[in-house]
Amino acid sequence: MSTVPLKPGDEIRIIAPSIGMQAKKTTTSIERAQRRLESLGYKVTFGKHVKSDFHLGTARATDRARDLNRAFADTKVKAIMALTGGWSANEVLPLIDWDIIKANPKPLIGYSDITVLLNALYAKTGIKSYLGPNLGTLGKEISWQYTLDNLQAVLTQTQPIQLRRSKQWGMRSKQQFTTRAWKVLQTGEAEGILLGGNIGTFYLLQGTPYQPQFNQPFILLAEDDDESGTFTAREFSRRLESVLQLPGVRANMQGLLVGRFQPSSKVSGTILASILDSKQLGDIPIVTGVDFGHTVPMLTLPIGGTIRLSAQSAPISLELLSS
Repeated sequence: MSTVPLKPGDEIRIIAPSIGMQAKKTTTSIERAQRRLESLGYKVTFGKHVKSDFHLGTARATDRARDLNRAFADTKVKAIMALTGGWSANEVLPLIDWDIIKANPKPLIGYSDITVLLNALYAKTGIKSYLGPNLGTLGKEISWQYTLDNLQAVLTQTQPIQLRRSKQWGMRSKQQFTTRAWKVLQTGEAEGILLGGNIGTFYLLQGTPYQPQFNQPFILLAEDDDESGTFTAREFSRRLESVLQLPGVRANMQGLLVGRFQPSSKVSGTILASILDSKQLGDIPIVTGVDFGHTVPMLTLPIGGTIRLSAQSAPISLELLSS
């Protein structure tokens, strides 16, 4: 289900399906992010319960779901963005009013824990949402322009977009690193809808009515955070394997895009290549080190949107056909 491109004056509603604002040590990055969105001409508003803290830094699931349902029901709101990620977005899933969403299609934007909502929205309604920055991400002090520019390009898309890698990347500190070329592990060309995101969150949908059906050509997005520490590579491998064993995945997966890992995860290029080689993925194109995941900056990629991937020796082409 298509959504309408945004224009200046449109309203973006901020909600907190995972961690709320009270869990943040400072609101400086939130205020900075709001100014950056407003510099594009958007009106930024906040859900009623973004500051609530029932337990574990988040509001009650009923209140978080109420903010989400209200944002979709409000015809003035043209897009919805998550405040930040966290651990509890899947608690909201049984409380969503899917009829309201079907009647008021608009994109949800976020990543990490928000992966469950993005994919569930597509599975239940066909609405395309965006694996992209949470509001807090837009408030980073480094590499934010690339993130903002890519978000704006997708929000206003009317023609195919050629996605390109960043020039520099970083973490929470002000230190930045030169972005290496996206690495082709297997060459090839593919076209299909995008599914996935944070693999440690995506696999939480298994066995639920909110998991997408893998019954048409798709390209899988996969990234992981560093919460497993030195065991990140092992966790990524078995989480990916659990997805690959789902009905229809291997038959219909046309390509694989792997996001950039945090240095603290200790997932080297050699280790990652060995993991992916062990999965025996056939001759589909596989590209790693792409600008999405738990580092900045990041692309905005449409879950349920169509992308064309051309992974030859160089350059790699990622063309966003629909958002």
